[in-house]
Amino acid sequence: MLDALRTRPADDPFDVLVIGGGITGCGVALDAAARGLSVALVERDDLAAGTSSKSSKLVHGGLRYLQQGDVRLVYEALHERQRLLRNAPHLVGVLPFLIPVLTKDGPVSKKIAKALRSALWMYDLTGGLRIGRRHRHLTADEALAHCPTLPADRLSSGFVYYDAEADDARLTLAVARTAATHGAVVVNRCEVVDVLGDDAGPVVGAVVRDHLTGETFDVPARCVVSATGVWADEIRALDEGTDPDSLRPAKGVHVTVPWQLVRNDIAVIISVPKDKRSLFQGWLARRGDMIIAFLDAWEIEHKGGFVEDFDWVEKLELEKVKESIEKVKADNEEIDDRGIAIYFAYLEVPFLEEIYPVAGIFETAEAPEKGA
Repeated sequence: MLDALRTRPADDPFDVLVIGGGITGCGVALDAAARGLSVALVERDDLAAGTSSKSSKLVHGGLRYLQQGDVRLVYEALHERQRLLRNAPHLVGVLPFLIPVLTKDGPVSKKIAKALRSALWMYDLTGGLRIGRRHRHLTADEALAHCPTLPADRLSSGFVYYDAEADDARLTLAVARTAATHGAVVVNRCEVVDVLGDDAGPVVGAVVRDHLTGETFDVPARCVVSATGVWADEIRALDEGTDPDSLRPAKGVHVTVPWQLVRNDIAVIISVPKDKRSLFQGWLARRGDMIIAFLDAWEIEHKGGFVEDFDWVEKLELEKVKESIEKVKADNEEIDDRGIAIYFAYLEVPFLEEIYPVAGIFETAEAPEKGA
């Protein structure tokens, strides 16, 4: 595929050039290739090397967005979730969630449990029922049976609803392979170092460097899509000449600990007392007897352009992570550095379309029309 990318003549440009080999970029490449367009995708590292391999491993329907009144978004998310469950059952599966109702310091108090019940019904009717199951109300004993380390003295009841989990990296690779099956040229270890076109005209392609050989070559294209996530400003700077500094990255921390420390058989959402974050405890059946805890993303200060790698992100606040876990544990069993088996971080950009979308389409010479 590298030869097809490197030898593309200027008088026969690709219809679409996608920058970024995460799930967004691979999805754009598949969509365009399936419509009959000639497509190229370049990724400077490995496919799914960034956030697409360090996500929360969920294909969720967006229950929390119902609180914001965005019913249409939830409807679309649930529709796409069902499509993935149907098309990729080897990578996407049903995942039940437990929401404990605690008498104090819980994500759901007895006072708002009735509102949650209504929200779950709305979630099911919006499209959640497509998964084949509806939410259930549990007694305290039933909730404890699913997660014995919940604080029994403060547990009132619970709710179970159903979402989906995914092997995120393999899903990204599957989408990329499907795009290639439809004719897309998908190449990794190739970095965009410049864009083609003058200051006054549209972008007509990109200058790409092969990381393995150091060779630099032009890739002509009618349309260039930047699907680079937190690195979107770097690509914009190539076109605009200066870093727009328009994105505010957020960091999320994921840790895995031995299952014996929590002993849950379904995913559990637990709030951290006196904290704005929540702890998600999910059973990773694909990875053996491990439990993974995800913390909501923290916004991070970012000035003067973005860094080239994740090194600074991987210096995790382990003390903060352990403190959050300890706050929600019912027993006194200490989680020390030996208890945390794996930990990693990811970066994401809160979607602020009014500032600049994460997947941006440059001004181009002409819009592709094939199969539109």
